[in-house]
Amino acid sequence: MTQSAELGQPQSQPVKSADRTLDIFELLATQPAGLTVSEISQRLGLARSSTHGLVRTLHTRGYLMQDGGRRFHLGARLIGLGLNVVDRLELRAAARGPLERLVATTHDTALLVVPDRGDLLYVDRVLSDARDVRTDPRVSSRRPLQCSSLGKALLAALDDHAVEEIIERIGLEGATKHSITDRGALMHDLAQTRARGYSVDEQEALLGVWCVGAPVRDHTGRSIAAISLSTIKEFFDADQTGPQVAAAAVEISRAMGWKGNLSSLYEPVPGSELPLLDERTLERVEHL
Repeated sequence: MTQSAELGQPQSQPVKSADRTLDIFELLATQPAGLTVSEISQRLGLARSSTHGLVRTLHTRGYLMQDGGRRFHLGARLIGLGLNVVDRLELRAAARGPLERLVATTHDTALLVVPDRGDLLYVDRVLSDARDVRTDPRVSSRRPLQCSSLGKALLAALDDHAVEEIIERIGLEGATKHSITDRGALMHDLAQTRARGYSVDEQEALLGVWCVGAPVRDHTGRSIAAISLSTIKEFFDADQTGPQVAAAAVEISRAMGWKGNLSSLYEPVPGSELPLLDERTLERVEHL
């Protein structure tokens, strides 16, 4: 029995635009270095004009990302299609074990996010059953980047010039009265993060919630995600949990093909800043 018959629908030809979109996804999934519109067109045997339209639409919607040049890669927005898909993604699988061990040791809440067009997209979290009080850090994942330990970890993984450019474009809006909204104070905070190996959020994203975080890198060296541990003030001990979250970030990064260690976790790699820029800023960068 054919698939269309099983679905109770008359047999018909595939929709060309849908077919071509899936072809683009499948092609780029095999190309870690990305491809230009011309290369995608040539490899799939499509007209350049129609390829350009499809690629631009997918890029605008966040399903493709550009590396600052002309090459396109699969975008982080694909992760947001649902946890059934996310369950099979390499990043979530690589992070699950280290996050579970962190929670078993600290009894805090662990979170994994990926940056996408200035937002932090929730990918996974692990809760502890050892305490009556739990924090829900997913709320803070939508806060301004410099307010959360997750965002600060990703910013600290960039060089100061890239951070300055991001600040210039997205500003320093606060989320609570404890948020950093001064450029000099933020640069000092990021320098401290790099020196100690982990970022700290003391009610800066959400009142009553205290966190430590660290970036996660992939085989290219770029910072592609961040993890955090969150709790309430009574249980917060950054000196204890900070090094643990940094070590877990290194473990996850190595599982993703990274060759570095704790001493190089914050070494800047070009291109890491792109997912931290919002859509309008990315469009301006692409046209420079």
